[in-house]
Amino acid sequence: MKKIALLIVSLCICLIAFANVYPYTFKDDSGNTITVRQPFKRILSLYGAHTENFYYMGAQDLLIGISDNEAFPPSFRNKPSFSYKDDPEKFIQADPDLVILRPMIVQRYPKLIEKLQKYGITVVSLQPENYSDIFNYWEVLGILCGKIQESKDMKDSFLNQLNMFKELDRSAYTTVFFESVHKNFKTTTNGSIADFVLKRSGLDNIAQSAQQVREGSTIAEFSKEQLIDNGDKIEYYIAQVGVMNKITVQAIKKEPGIAAVKAVREDNIILVDEKIISRPTPRIIYAIMDFYKIMHNDLFMSEYELYNDAPLTNLSFSRIIIDCLKIPFTTPEYFTEEKEKNGHLFGQFKDIDYASTAHIYAETAFYNDIVNTSADRFEPDKKVSSQSIADTIKKLTGKTLEKTLSTNRELIDYLRK
Repeated sequence: MKKIALLIVSLCICLIAFANVYPYTFKDDSGNTITVRQPFKRILSLYGAHTENFYYMGAQDLLIGISDNEAFPPSFRNKPSFSYKDDPEKFIQADPDLVILRPMIVQRYPKLIEKLQKYGITVVSLQPENYSDIFNYWEVLGILCGKIQESKDMKDSFLNQLNMFKELDRSAYTTVFFESVHKNFKTTTNGSIADFVLKRSGLDNIAQSAQQVREGSTIAEFSKEQLIDNGDKIEYYIAQVGVMNKITVQAIKKEPGIAAVKAVREDNIILVDEKIISRPTPRIIYAIMDFYKIMHNDLFMSEYELYNDAPLTNLSFSRIIIDCLKIPFTTPEYFTEEKEKNGHLFGQFKDIDYASTAHIYAETAFYNDIVNTSADRFEPDKKVSSQSIADTIKKLTGKTLEKTLSTNRELIDYLRK
């Protein structure tokens, strides 16, 4: 009876909370006034960030379709895909009550928007450009899909993860150049999501004074001349990679005159997936983790939770190897571009939670041949054999292991001595 009473109280609290929120009226990022009278139940998401955030809120069952340019979560790989270039009838036949997209699509495809609205489909345009807008954006998504508490929990979880990384004093920042778009060496604006990631990672973008290319854009004008003039100050050259910027390390190195940049001369070029540094999702934590382990490794390892005497398992071994040897995370390709490796696609480990940080270590370990696994099972708690430990260390460091390592502490001490 006590459990039933508690359940009734919980349900009443939820109903009261919902009653206090709905109807909810707001202006979307295209300036349209939207009134949400109740949570939407059949949602089409035409932007990867919206899709990811709905997933983290636990709203995956409400998504009846996603865009044709998605990469995460892997479990959405087989959801029906839609493009703003599709015939509007395809959208109408899917019978959504909400289509959520970006302002750019509203501007470029007004006829699609007009037809959807004509059929009574609510269209919402959202895309926060600055970090300061992210939490409000998550809250609005939670209201749209009826996951209000979950959106708050997502924020709390993100901030808890963020607080695990000690903030550096400004005097300890590392000077970098951040490339948003390779043509004309464009960078990012102050206050953008990428700018937050850099600063929170203790990195000072040499192009802080760069001016945005147009009002509302997070892309800022810089030039090769400015880059070269400041070349000896730049410790790392960081370029985001993705649809916006299809660049390689080799292409950066071949750029005439770029050898004047210290980071390029010393091979300190880092490519980072634009989806984890510029999108308004909890996955930006992975870019911060990457930068900390690569550029502030002593600080990153100073209070390392795995520094203990537990036996080395597939997951703990992978984490320690990746963190100590500063191996960048492997992130998923777009579903339309992904390729199998040994019968495995990113996201196919059945024993890994892809909403947790464990997944990024498991996949990075698989794609870097750090542990031996099957295509669909990572076996995170399986103990690693002494021979496998020795073989991996030999392959990654070139050193022959002269003693047996069997615990997390022993491996960390060996790699950091």
